[in-house]
Amino acid sequence: FLGQEVVFKCLGEGILEKAFQGYNACIFAYGQTGSGKSFSMMGNAEQLGLIPRLCCALFQRISVEENESHTFKVEVSYMEIYNEKVRDLLDPKGSRQSLKVREHKVLGPYVDGLSQLAVTNFEDIESLMSEGNKSRTVAATNMNEESSRSHAVFNIIVTQTLYDLHSGNSGEKVSKVSLVDLAGSERVSKTGAAGERLKEGSNINKSLSTLGLVISSLADQAAGKGKNKFVPYRDSVLTWLLKDNLGGNSQTAMIATISPAADNYEETLSTLRYADRAKRIVNHAVVNEDPNARVIRELREEVEKLKEQLSQAEAMKAPELKEKLEESEKLIKELTVTWEEKLRKTEEIAQERQRQLESMGISLESSGIKVGDDKCYLVNLNADPALNELLVYYLKDHTRVGADTSQDIQLFGIGIQPEHCEIDIALDGEVTLTPKENARSCVNGALVCSVTQLWHGDRILWGNNHFFRINLPKRKRRDWLKDLEKETSLGEHDLDAASEASSEPDYNYEFAQMEVIMKTLNSNDPVQNVVQILEKQYLEEKRSALEEQRVMYERELELLRQQLSPERQHQHGSDRLSYTAQAAQQKVNLWAEERDELFRQSLAKLREQIVKANTLVREANFLAEEMSKLTDYQVTLQIPAENLSANKKRGAIVSEPAIQVRRKGKGTQVWTIEKLENKLIDMRDLYQEWKEKVPEIRKLIGKRGDPFYEAQENHNLIGVANVFLECLFYDVKLQYAVPIISQQGEVAGRLHVEVMRVTGSVPERAVEGDDSSENSSESGSLEVMDNNGEIIHRAKKLSCRVKIKEATGLPPNLSNFVFCQYTFWDQCESTVAAPVVDPDVPSPQSKDARFTVTFSHCKDYVVNVTEEFLEFISEGALAIEVWGHRCTGNGNSVWEVDSLHAKTRTLRDRWNEVTRRIEMWISIQELNEMGEYTAVELHQAKDVNTGGIFQLRQGHSRRVQVTVKPVQHSGTLPLMVEAILSVSVGGVTARSTKLQRGLDSYQEEDLNCVRERWSDALIKRREYLDEQIQKISNKQEKSEDDIEREARLVEQWVGLTEERNAVFVPAPGSGIPGAPANWIPPAGMETHIPVLFLDLNADDLSASEQLIGPHASGVNSILPKEHGSPFFYLPIIKHSDDEVSATAAWDSSVHDSVHLNRVTPQNERIYLIVKTTVQLSHPAAMELVLRKRIAANIYNKQSFTQSLKRRISLKNIYYACGVTYEIVSNIPKATEEIEDRETLALMAARSENEGTSDGETYIEKYTRGVLQVENILSLERLRQ
Repeated sequence: FLGQEVVFKCLGEGILEKAFQGYNACIFAYGQTGSGKSFSMMGNAEQLGLIPRLCCALFQRISVEENESHTFKVEVSYMEIYNEKVRDLLDPKGSRQSLKVREHKVLGPYVDGLSQLAVTNFEDIESLMSEGNKSRTVAATNMNEESSRSHAVFNIIVTQTLYDLHSGNSGEKVSKVSLVDLAGSERVSKTGAAGERLKEGSNINKSLSTLGLVISSLADQAAGKGKNKFVPYRDSVLTWLLKDNLGGNSQTAMIATISPAADNYEETLSTLRYADRAKRIVNHAVVNEDPNARVIRELREEVEKLKEQLSQAEAMKAPELKEKLEESEKLIKELTVTWEEKLRKTEEIAQERQRQLESMGISLESSGIKVGDDKCYLVNLNADPALNELLVYYLKDHTRVGADTSQDIQLFGIGIQPEHCEIDIALDGEVTLTPKENARSCVNGALVCSVTQLWHGDRILWGNNHFFRINLPKRKRRDWLKDLEKETSLGEHDLDAASEASSEPDYNYEFAQMEVIMKTLNSNDPVQNVVQILEKQYLEEKRSALEEQRVMYERELELLRQQLSPERQHQHGSDRLSYTAQAAQQKVNLWAEERDELFRQSLAKLREQIVKANTLVREANFLAEEMSKLTDYQVTLQIPAENLSANKKRGAIVSEPAIQVRRKGKGTQVWTIEKLENKLIDMRDLYQEWKEKVPEIRKLIGKRGDPFYEAQENHNLIGVANVFLECLFYDVKLQYAVPIISQQGEVAGRLHVEVMRVTGSVPERAVEGDDSSENSSESGSLEVMDNNGEIIHRAKKLSCRVKIKEATGLPPNLSNFVFCQYTFWDQCESTVAAPVVDPDVPSPQSKDARFTVTFSHCKDYVVNVTEEFLEFISEGALAIEVWGHRCTGNGNSVWEVDSLHAKTRTLRDRWNEVTRRIEMWISIQELNEMGEYTAVELHQAKDVNTGGIFQLRQGHSRRVQVTVKPVQHSGTLPLMVEAILSVSVGGVTARSTKLQRGLDSYQEEDLNCVRERWSDALIKRREYLDEQIQKISNKQEKSEDDIEREARLVEQWVGLTEERNAVFVPAPGSGIPGAPANWIPPAGMETHIPVLFLDLNADDLSASEQLIGPHASGVNSILPKEHGSPFFYLPIIKHSDDEVSATAAWDSSVHDSVHLNRVTPQNERIYLIVKTTVQLSHPAAMELVLRKRIAANIYNKQSFTQSLKRRISLKNIYYACGVTYEIVSNIPKATEEIEDRETLALMAARSENEGTSDGETYIEKYTRGVLQVENILSLERLRQ
């Protein structure tokens, strides 16, 4: 570890030497917040930083070198740049008003009105810096600004005067040393914004981003890449003021501060790249000899010239010339002020600043820690360590706090009343706080409205952001509790519990802020509920994943045992296997540790984000209410876009907080936390101006850009579509309607895409070798091993094509200006797919319309086939983001609730994902004269519903062929039939054509089960909605949130009516199971479509144990008259290689049925049932029983008339009949959810921990819902 002394010797001494030689110098610290910039520049009491060490060394050297012939004068200025505004930290008025940055043709850019104070020793500088930091703290607290987002610039001007005692001549050398503490660099990279969206309505990131551009331009110039390249100094205040330091007359050093933490890898790399670019800049510094005399001479010439121009232009009235003249005269006056006058002015400003701090109640002690232990005082708490505990406010017996100038402690800013509260110290030492009416005061996080006792170490919040800790040496809570324990025998456990809320001085700003948030949210920690659910889910996943790993490694060990020869196994086998087992266990442990660490980091991040979001929302709501903006901000939860991708890290937390913005009469907007942060900076500025301006000017301010609500809103993310790329392994085109998953974890439409390989091939496995990489890089090929074990060369390049055709089923409220965006593999830039706009096609306006947007995007990508790319296409997916504008309308409730009438998903969409149709075709073969089995004819008849009548010859040998296949475009359930396991025939029945109705394969056993489950889910949902609506109705006073929630719940309740009707009376062609058939079936196919219910787990489509083996699904789907006669299993003779088909031998005599043995009478029909058991591989490995009723006619020999008819109508002869089954895997997940995900997200974020009727909290319900995203992605991998 190298201390501050080493840093100063390496860096500061060289800079100081250059300053004494007459050169300008600059040191600036760059890095992310928390990496040590302020510590390096300022340090602390124990380890002084670069600035105090440099100032101390400066005066030490002056004391050594100063004599009659060599004198020194030192002046300092201290300013802060925040949101492109400059504030003077050494002028008592400067912290409240921003200064203008001007440019003069002689002096260059400078800050007009910046205090430049004379100092004579290091103590003067130390005092000025301390008071400057106090001013910075007061201003930052009043405006609730983050000091980590501001830049501090401390300038030291050293003037050396050299006298020649013999000749009486003198000369000057003036050097300016600029010491800059920059804002945190991660603010630019972590806002999640790029390009045009970087600003997001604020200038907060402008200085840093411009500084990066300036350094890049100067580095390019130094490297000779762009001699005439424009350097954008003027684009920000910081770069304009540091123009000379960055690329001109200055010796400049940069301190790059980096964090050792692994999760800050990107920021660390960015900082190092920044430093690398800065290192290439070459400055040409010169000694500043006699600059003052030259500048004064040039300014006087400029004044004379301007006076002459002004006299000539007097008649024309030239205000610009007058302004220039006044500016130059002012500068001459400042430069000709004598040193004595400067010292006198410095003393006056110091006294005024001290008076102002004392009038506000602030002590002039440098830090609260150094104050005497016996005194009662308040010390400020700040997120920035440099500003924390900097302000000390002594308490009198009766201390008044407020914004009015008559108060003992003056606080300004959001939420501070003119008379806010009073603190009284009684004679017996008791200290109490008495808040005024409508004045927000919190003690230890709890809002207080009456007289409250204070104890040593208590945290106090006044207004929105004034945090303090009180120091009461004689009022320590633990000492009092110990005395109480002696008197009342209070237990040690009770003592600890009672003192939990207090009282040690080391409680910092973060603790105080968290305390307020927790108490504000009804004493319920919103994160703890999330934490418990997520930890439970995580532990379950971890347990199953570890088990999978263990099984895999055991399998590998078994393979190793089999590979070892008997001799080697005897000699070395046990040693090797034990070593391999240890290595395998180490791998499992390492994997588990990495996963644990990722989960812990994600959980900590979620906790931090929720607290931060609630803090920002509270301030935004206060500002909006103060300025009557009629805008409301709420914290909601959503899934980050990166977590909707199949490429996300496993173990990461699914949700993140977001901000829902609502304005009366307008639509709802959703902002990120970063966006609200940036907007708040402009809101505070606007609020400050609004408070200071007169009423007439307030109206003008209101006409400027409104940071409270975006009139022209940016695009909203509709969702992410994941296209799995395994098709690139095969020469097959993927055409699929990919579901678009929204940030609430629901399907918000479908994106029709096409992906195919154009040229090249993908090897199955690459050969690892020492020379292969060199050879492949030279030859442009990749060495791979074929199935015979031989090494072959294949093209290293692969070309693939991505087409986006259309987006369907989009929610209407987000269907304006829809576009897609994605990044393919290693592409640097995102690809944007714009829609095809046809002005002649009107948009659908119906209430339940689902929008369709057409694209004509087609792009080819050429990629290098590497191991990483192979892993990507086998495991990852192409994540296509779908964006759209939110359209607004007029709501019925107080707040506009857009999308009330737009269902997130139609019933057809829901059922489409859990259903798929399959066909089962039956044909019967008989032995002909040639000794071959050929299919018998199937005659059509109007009274037969089985698809036709098989014509069977009496006494012939027969075979039954069964074919099963899924129906294309009949649903997206990933259904795959692997094989036919068994075929049986039975249920022989004879029916009269005149007296009895014909039979078919239709049954409603499973359909009734589906309807019952669906109905139960709807009843449960209705009861829940009734309960919630009743709960709100019973409230005597309803808040705006209650009114809006009630409107949403009523809308959901009304929507249930339509869904309940669809349960038992679905509309024809609606896609709902059991809907009347609305189709013309092919010849031989039954019209009615029976339903088979697999009853799988909705989360992962796994089958329960009873559905595997003899208890297959569909066993109990009994057809009418099925038990009329027994079933006989037929021996399967052969299976087809091309399709799922089996041929079984059928000897009809085994049935011992007179109906099958004799010729069928004219007015009779023989019915049989063919029962087939098939093996499914997807959606779950299970067995499924299918039934098909067939009709048969037994004849002996065809008559001449029948033979003639057959020859005439040859074209209408059919040989197979079939039935179409609708397979339902489970009840749609969305149907079983008791409340819409969006409203649940709002309730979860509010942390309203009221239990619902089933005992679950809102946050539990919401979290359980969004955790299903991984299941959706897993199912989509199967489907594609």
